Amino acid sequence: MFRIAKNLVKTLEQSVQETLSLSQGSSQLDGFFQSIPPNLLLPQTHSHSQQDTAEQHQHHRRFNEVVSGLRVVYVSENQRQLQSYFDYIVGINDDAIPLISNQHGYFYPDYNQITQIFNAHSNNTIKLNIWSAKGGTFRDEYISIVSKDGTNLEDVSLSSNSMRESEHVFQPLGFKVQWTPLIASTFTYHVLNINLETGPAALAGLISDEDYIIGCQDGLLATGGETLLQDIVRSRANHELSLYVYNVVHDCVRPITVHIGGDGRLGCNVGYGFLHRIPTVIKPDHDRSPLQASNPSADDLGPVSSSTFVPSSLVAPTSAKKTGTKGKKKHPAAPPKDALMSDYFNEGKDESAVTKVQNDNDSAVPPPPSSNPTESG
Repeated sequence: MFRIAKNLVKTLEQSVQETLSLSQGSSQLDGFFQSIPPNLLLPQTHSHSQQDTAEQHQHHRRFNEVVSGLRVVYVSENQRQLQSYFDYIVGINDDAIPLISNQHGYFYPDYNQITQIFNAHSNNTIKLNIWSAKGGTFRDEYISIVSKDGTNLEDVSLSSNSMRESEHVFQPLGFKVQWTPLIASTFTYHVLNINLETGPAALAGLISDEDYIIGCQDGLLATGGETLLQDIVRSRANHELSLYVYNVVHDCVRPITVHIGGDGRLGCNVGYGFLHRIPTVIKPDHDRSPLQASNPSADDLGPVSSSTFVPSSLVAPTSAKKTGTKGKKKHPAAPPKDALMSDYFNEGKDESAVTKVQNDNDSAVPPPPSSNPTESG
């Protein structure tokens, strides 16, 4: 029964891909990459169009496999604009990445020219065109380029003829990139359900529908393939296997270690392909009352210090005030003036700030760990 359902999903996936290819006309660019402006991919399109006549019928398919960008592979703690693994730099200032070719006809970025572009924007901002693997979305990020302090000296190799061209006069940007095909971001395995309650997946804390396996130790999943994960798991029977898992609800990546048994099973069903790519992350707003929703000025306010909010330790006496109020109803004696003024100002006081801070702290909690803490190591 499961095999029939799996074949049905595969057939549906193929029909979706064929429909997208027909709807895209002559370009036949994968629908996951359609958000990228065409002018940013034009140099790559031109480079791959120079082929023999016998290979022209395979051009569009090969182009989807080789169209590339500068993939962000590392970000520092101070860099909050880019995300490693998911973000690709596909343009600079709305221009395509400058490319050069080697003797074998392969095109790769001209890093000397890119360095010159960044040098020209020293002490200024530069616009990076970013394509994200989360839903295949496109956005622009403005990065500040800070010039290098004259007192900081670096060792420069004298063997390069283009030493001055490759020398950068700006401080580190806080991220590292690698020229990578965009299709590599689709090599993800969606956890559909957990079929073994005490299996490796359940003990490692995998969550059905929410988790996506995006990487493996030693880069074993870098080439992709529908059965690649299954083959790796079987080869690691009676051994441990380290996986990198992305949770779409909490929008975070966590490493896990699964202990594969002698049967070579992971203990969960996974989906692979067009229907199981990482979706667009939509961060829901916290629950707000209709009055707060109709008042946009409350959300448009700038950040405030923590001293603005009432500490949780000071909220407790409110229950005592309520009990005192009930007592006053039984005794009609007039309350003191100070109590009247305090009740007057506290009557319209918005206590949602404390609740919002608590909700923000709760939303930052990572996905639930394994039910067996000893298995997470």
